[in-house]
Amino acid sequence: MNYDLPKIKPMQGIQICPLCGGKTEYAGISSGHIFPALHTGQMYVCSECGYQGSFIIEVDGPDDVRKMKEALRENSEDMEKSTFSFPEKWIRFWKVILYICLAGLLINIIGILIKISFYSG
Repeated sequence: MNYDLPKIKPMQGIQICPLCGGKTEYAGISSGHIFPALHTGQMYVCSECGYQGSFIIEVDGPDDVRKMKEALRENSEDMEKSTFSFPEKWIRFWKVILYICLAGLLINIIGILIKISFYSG
């Protein structure tokens, strides 16, 4: 009996970054920060954009890599950036808090210097 079975593709293809399409490398298994014994999954690092995460795209060949990079480049304007930006309306609030903390620290230092000069003199 000879069966004509379809050719099975290898399990692992080319692993690329979901942000830029660059080559990713396996970085190990990440442990949880709150529960260090809990493994949170496999981590990958992109050599081009520095992406670190467990989500990657796996494609079959170099042509697919090129197509995926083009698609990612076309859609990059629509994607939200993962960087943190501080809301504009809160900047003044946090500046005031910073100045209050610095003033309190300065007052404490002056108080300590006065106590030191009082006890030593």
